[in-house]
Amino acid sequence: MPPATSTTPPSTIELPAIPEHGRSGPVRLPRDTRAALVAAAGERLVIHATADPDVVTIGATSWVGALAVPGLVVRVMPRVSVTNFFAMLGAGVSPEAFEHEHVTWSDTDELIDGVAYFAIRLIDSATMRGLVHGYVARDERMRTIRGRLIVEEFARRPWAAAEPQCRYDEFTADIVENQLFRCTLQAMLSWPQLAPQVRREALRVMGRFEGVSDTPATKHTTPVAVTRLNEHYEDAMRLSRLVLQAMSLSHEAGDQQANSLMVDMDDLFRRWIVQELDLRLAPDLRIDGDEDVWLDEGRAVTMAPDLVVRRGSEVVLVGDAKYSVGADGYLASRDYLELIAYTTAMGQSTGLLVHCNSDRSPESEIVIRNAGTRILCRPIRLDGSYAAVCRSLDGLADLVRELADTPTEFEVPVLVRARR
Repeated sequence: MPPATSTTPPSTIELPAIPEHGRSGPVRLPRDTRAALVAAAGERLVIHATADPDVVTIGATSWVGALAVPGLVVRVMPRVSVTNFFAMLGAGVSPEAFEHEHVTWSDTDELIDGVAYFAIRLIDSATMRGLVHGYVARDERMRTIRGRLIVEEFARRPWAAAEPQCRYDEFTADIVENQLFRCTLQAMLSWPQLAPQVRREALRVMGRFEGVSDTPATKHTTPVAVTRLNEHYEDAMRLSRLVLQAMSLSHEAGDQQANSLMVDMDDLFRRWIVQELDLRLAPDLRIDGDEDVWLDEGRAVTMAPDLVVRRGSEVVLVGDAKYSVGADGYLASRDYLELIAYTTAMGQSTGLLVHCNSDRSPESEIVIRNAGTRILCRPIRLDGSYAAVCRSLDGLADLVRELADTPTEFEVPVLVRARR
């Protein structure tokens, strides 16, 4: 039974996350708060109007985390244990990151604080012995010549000969890796309800980045190349980029400011499955999750399967990873149809569908009428222990190896192009 309409705006609204697509009860909001919420929600939340123009209900999608606008904080909790959520959030992070005190948050603690604390600890661990330095090209007007004199500039502005333009390489900590960490710490400190102990940790670690330039989050959308010099930064850089993506919302409407830290569980589950399988199947098999596949011979229609399993250059299996399931507990028909299209276009007799929690699991195997294509469905339950999740992933990797060793019955040319 939905709660009664509140007369004053609540400071917090708790929503269940997908797969239930939970919705709040009716909430009365001031006009400015409602306008800011509608403008900031995007695809993260669904704002439903009611007969009363001042009352709305708020629906959850596949995004979990929190979104804050003046007078209101909307929270969406994941339908997985906190430990498993952090394991997914750290997809590609070394397993050692979970063997110490990094993941100490319980299911009753604030999720945003836990995400921030996890990222801070990784940045702290990566930089505690000092910041990585590198050479950065500088252009500067100087009274004494340093590096290379820019002759063209000198010819154009001879009256500035007292301070000629010079170009030189400076060995400094103000490099993109450290700028990424500083930007991440600043983003987390901007969260208005960050727990005091987490804020203190962030400020303590921030002190190491004195002299590192402030940069916008948009500068860090491309991964930094990992080298021998910065390889100990790798885990922290990967998680920092994900946190910046999750906190990328900064909507301004007049004096209204919105902040968010929200993660798309659909996308997170897909990337996590790809990386976990790739880790377990290497080096004999590899998983590609960044390809477009041509559906038709005329190359007019493309598709994007989540899992393309290869042995060398040969495609041996195709699959999809779906966190979301239908409201009745069954995988949606379109998920089957997508996988049937993948298997047909790529000449595979079997497709693999990996799904997440559901109260009523689909059939483990179905055979497509008039085609004979097998669709295997395997669950990865995320509401149990992390050890149980790892066992499920090991079993899934064994199944992929078995299917990869089974010859396909179809001989259809595979047309694949790299996704831009």
